[in-house]
Amino acid sequence: SSWPWGAAATAAALSSLALLPGLVAGAPIRAMDLLPYLRDSPPSTQVDVELCNIFRVVEKPYFVLFGSCWICAIMQQIIDATRYYEERLEELGLFQKVYVGIQLVTLVLETCVLFGQVDWLDGASLWMMYNLYVYVFVHSSVFVRSIMMSMIIWDWLLAKLLKRPVFGTHIDGKGWSDWERALMLIVILQFGSSAFVMALVTVTHVIPALVLYHPVFLAAAAFVVKVRQWLKFVGVDPDGRLGRGLVMAGNSFVVVSACQSMITSMIRVYAGQLSRQGYLMPLWDDISSRRLSTWYECHLSQGTLAFRDQDFLNLFVR
Repeated sequence: SSWPWGAAATAAALSSLALLPGLVAGAPIRAMDLLPYLRDSPPSTQVDVELCNIFRVVEKPYFVLFGSCWICAIMQQIIDATRYYEERLEELGLFQKVYVGIQLVTLVLETCVLFGQVDWLDGASLWMMYNLYVYVFVHSSVFVRSIMMSMIIWDWLLAKLLKRPVFGTHIDGKGWSDWERALMLIVILQFGSSAFVMALVTVTHVIPALVLYHPVFLAAAAFVVKVRQWLKFVGVDPDGRLGRGLVMAGNSFVVVSACQSMITSMIRVYAGQLSRQGYLMPLWDDISSRRLSTWYECHLSQGTLAFRDQDFLNLFVR
């Protein structure tokens, strides 16, 4: 049945009213002021604060990403348990579909908010503005959550929850394999959650990064491939509730960190940092830009107002 996805869309549309004040209050970014940040080494704290003031997005320390991935994994395992109350032991539950649908629509709306906050005709070239936008997008919770969506689908596939139709027999019923359903969901949740901005970023930044910074990719891929074997070695069933949570949290953290590192490095390469400061400097600057003090000032310094911060909410609440 397709009604859970419609219900999710309606609920997300209603909840998105909370985003309207941000749309009204957001100030357009000045390209010539912030573009130099992409080639600064070490990264400038002052410009980082300006990015926060405009987008409410800054680079996230690794332990913040790790905590977000863990919370997401725990929530997914709790939500997965609702299948037993719905007596859907071998397929996705209705609550799972509604929850993921709300996530999808909310992230699309927030992608549009980020896109609208960029003054694309501010005097710089369109490519330079796009490169800056990709930087903000990659460090936003939209990107982090879209990667987590892929890890959720991977968990569903390994748990054999995609053997039956997800959207209904008339859409992905007879003739569809579980791998085909997984691929369809990745297109919808991984790329659709960013209004398909991620599809363009894949062409312009991800593919070149896989070539130029392939050691980062290989290290992340090795973890994803081996983590289930490591859990078995220490006596944890990777298909049990605890094991599934550990796999999802670990894979999410590693893949998010690796993708951010590679894409951010390509952004700095396009800005000219590779030719002036060498191969490793873009990677090192990505690490050094993740300051706890800046992230705290951007998201937590106003106390309970953090729960009105969309980027913070996506990381730790939704």
